Amino acid sequence: MIPLAALALAITNVTLIDGTGAPPRHGQTVLIRAGRIAEMGANIALPRGAETIDGTGKFLIPGLWDMHVHVLAKPEEQFPKLLASGITGIRNMHLEAPDALATAARTRRRLDQQSLIGPRIAAWGQIVDGPMPMWATSLRAADAREARQAIATLKKAGAAFVKVYDFLPREAYFALARDAARFRIPLAGHVPISVSAEEAARSGQRSIEHLSGIFEACTSNPALDGDLKRAANLWQISRREAARQMQAVVQSAAATYDAGACRSLYQLFVERGVWQCPTLVVLNQLQPYGLNAVHQMHEMGVKLLAGTDGGSINIEPGESLHHELELLVEAGLSPMEALQTATWNPAEFLGLTKDYGSISKGKAADLVLLDANPIENISNTRRIAAVILRGRLTTSPARPAASKTAHSTAIQNPADQSTQ
Repeated sequence: MIPLAALALAITNVTLIDGTGAPPRHGQTVLIRAGRIAEMGANIALPRGAETIDGTGKFLIPGLWDMHVHVLAKPEEQFPKLLASGITGIRNMHLEAPDALATAARTRRRLDQQSLIGPRIAAWGQIVDGPMPMWATSLRAADAREARQAIATLKKAGAAFVKVYDFLPREAYFALARDAARFRIPLAGHVPISVSAEEAARSGQRSIEHLSGIFEACTSNPALDGDLKRAANLWQISRREAARQMQAVVQSAAATYDAGACRSLYQLFVERGVWQCPTLVVLNQLQPYGLNAVHQMHEMGVKLLAGTDGGSINIEPGESLHHELELLVEAGLSPMEALQTATWNPAEFLGLTKDYGSISKGKAADLVLLDANPIENISNTRRIAAVILRGRLTTSPARPAASKTAHSTAIQNPADQSTQ
């Protein structure tokens, strides 16, 4: 009987796009053992019994990451969609459930134990909002004391970050920022209405989602900031009217976007290492303005993450990431740069480049085999021939495995559980 550790899977004669930004390499073979890349190169001797996937005419890229999803409420339904779209890693931003923290931890345990098949949950957090939160299952913090309680709760539950939200009061926000630094648990999420994008950057917020706070900071009409705060004050009286007025103010701010007004802010983002996850795919009427903002950010060196809000209302997990990559190219990124926002950049942001983000010897074998070159046309990320997760060739109802023979052997490979 052959030991499980001896079993191997190889992709042969493939064009390798390794995620580092290096030019594609043709005629490569990638050998996988025990969930990791064991060897790679043009002339690799394959061990006896290795199963092979013929990569002739195909392109191998690192597994994709969606850095803003909400999918843990229905993992059995959502995970197959993610895997079928080549997404092997996610950052889950909030779980709308009464027992959200316990549910998130339980889902990660199921992945560890292989009782559930799905992408790696590299990070998960939960919303901390004000005393009248937008979402009922948010943790509430009206002041510094409640903010400290919220971050202690999240840390104890194993959350990787604190997601700050729209109605968080100033006192609570800055208390969260102080304790986040002390506990080494980063802030991510929206820029609350009570603070500015500049204050968020100087307070150590690690990522800003949906370009929140950006248009208000960059408008040529500074009076709109006061209008937004007045609209937000209606939240206690009429949520519908408050939401309508807030949306109108942000729309006006976006329409008066002043690139010059944002130069110092974007430079601050670069200096402080504040990442942007613009989720262009969900901006709706703000999308043309969002494209302009992302273009300027990119030109100035602000680091970007691909995220979609997948799993939220009207956003299909999986497919939406490919649309986001197309929008990033429309905003001025090259196809290679856009691809890196879903491969190398997430690994860098999460401090996981030792294991993920690129294709090299020793890294986790999370890979996507494409039928066409994404560097020529970013839409080719949609043309998925096979997905390899933890060294295994995966299948899903939406996308069959490339080879029955390869799959039948590959699924016996022990999963790498050193990181999850």
